[in-house]
Amino acid sequence: MDELIEKAKAYVAASNAHDIARIKPMLAPACSYRSAGVGRHDGADAIMTMMQSFFAANPDVHWQAENYRQRCDHVVFDFVITMDGNSSSGVEEIHFDGAGNVSRIVVQR
Repeated sequence: MDELIEKAKAYVAASNAHDIARIKPMLAPACSYRSAGVGRHDGADAIMTMMQSFFAANPDVHWQAENYRQRCDHVVFDFVITMDGNSSSGVEEIHFDGAGNVSRIVVQR
């Protein structure tokens, strides 16, 4: 059970480091990403392109994540995102496939 929480924490750490090279192997090829902030992206390559642009446009972005909890095949956690001196809170879900790869990310702010 803790394995998926550790995988979710590793994804957040890689995101905070803006480390695309570390994030890419975490994603299943058919992964999907949904967020009101950055829209809808389908496929690992599309998600990587979005992340590269997002990190370039927001070099100071940082997520403070807490209260990780596992629900079957996914992990839910609360976060505060800070960028450009502004902060807002939300909830993120990271879903995993049978191989332990990220299959879907849903961000609600």
